[in-house]
Amino acid sequence: MESALAKVHVLQVDRKPGNIAELEDGVSAGRTISDWQMPKNSRPGDLVIWYAAGRQEYVALGWVDDIPVMVKEGPGPYRGKVGRMESIKPVDRRKVIRDCGLDGGVESYQTVDEGVVADFLDSLGLSHLTPQLRLAKLCPTCHQVMPLTGICDNCG
Repeated sequence: MESALAKVHVLQVDRKPGNIAELEDGVSAGRTISDWQMPKNSRPGDLVIWYAAGRQEYVALGWVDDIPVMVKEGPGPYRGKVGRMESIKPVDRRKVIRDCGLDGGVESYQTVDEGVVADFLDSLGLSHLTPQLRLAKLCPTCHQVMPLTGICDNCG
């Protein structure tokens, strides 16, 4: 079973040392340490790119692990988990704007327009991820996105 085109979301980390440390800890662990603010429409298998507002650079990636939930306290209104986090070679915001027109520094988080996704990923040096977004394989039992190993994390 294959899913429709997965979405790409830009999440931001601000200049506060605690927030930067939280992103760094997540990259080290390979997953978010706590839930992260993200768009309500985020779904498992969507790609996440982190934009570091203080540095004006895109710095990390990961994959949405679960459907975000509404929160009543703290940053929100929706928060979710991200897995398979890793750092990427930093890419300057101005380069991305020149290459594809996307300005990741405008909002706290945003979903990349489907028509810009390929150019955005190319600008970040991540064009190899485009095929994964188009043909994400779903587990036939739980319908979660399967890792590249082909063994479902939920069902084994």
